[in-house]
Amino acid sequence: MMVSPKHWTNLSSNMEIKHEIVQPTPRLPFKYYFHDKNSSKTVAPHWHQSLELGFLVSDNDLKFKDNGDTFNYHKGDIWIVNSRNVHGSTINTTKSLFEFCLIIDYDFLKQIYPNIDQIHFSLHGRPHSIKKIMSYQELEKQLRIIIQLLQEPRDSNSTLALTGRVYLLLSILLDNFSSKVNAITAVNDSLVDRALGTINQDYHDNLNGTLLANKLNTSVTTLNQQFHQTVQMPINKYITVVRLLNAQKKLLNTTNNIDFIATECGFSSTKSFVRNFKKWKGVTPFRYRKTFN
Repeated sequence: MMVSPKHWTNLSSNMEIKHEIVQPTPRLPFKYYFHDKNSSKTVAPHWHQSLELGFLVSDNDLKFKDNGDTFNYHKGDIWIVNSRNVHGSTINTTKSLFEFCLIIDYDFLKQIYPNIDQIHFSLHGRPHSIKKIMSYQELEKQLRIIIQLLQEPRDSNSTLALTGRVYLLLSILLDNFSSKVNAITAVNDSLVDRALGTINQDYHDNLNGTLLANKLNTSVTTLNQQFHQTVQMPINKYITVVRLLNAQKKLLNTTNNIDFIATECGFSSTKSFVRNFKKWKGVTPFRYRKTFN
């Protein structure tokens, strides 16, 4: 039976970047979603600690954003989102849609692989080398088996089988689609969470990395290290993204002029707003409003 996750519909109704707390499915080390034609076509930018694996089963075109980079996925494509990456997606279709999303619990990952914070996964669609193509095909096989198991009545045997498949997936990903990164310092989740909360609340003020560090009673160096290690996006870039998302919402839902929106969303000038918006959307705010209103 297909499920239309309220999780995604709710995310699409608010333009700020959400910190999502992912609770695993009872007795399983992961959360999962089937995204079908009845689901929201937009998943607003959000992040979580868990590792996310996506699989587009149906013949559709999906635009996926991961830490500011845009990827276009098609039928059979698999992708992975690293822990704490800001990501979201859009899909415009009237055709049958089937997208599967597997979110592997962070605490489970830490338990079975303590150095998971030092691993960066890289998989955005089909690879080209022979070795990785074979590994990719095995990933697809395991994901299809998991999908089949999830749509059958659950018992102890199927729960064990599902958990075993997750171990297999992680083994394939670690062997073929990962690289080791140097840990700068121990992750301070509380500091990062407070930083993200402050940005989402005070983006319209005069705010940058230095001022944010002062607000949080820490050094700029420490805050930058923590931010890069966890969110994997520079602080000032994240602030700009939040401002742009809120400006986009105001362009579509208010009649305020461009100068007012620029000021209201925390940009230093209208020129700065227009430059950043055009870089993001490919058109000026004025043209964007005219096109979509």
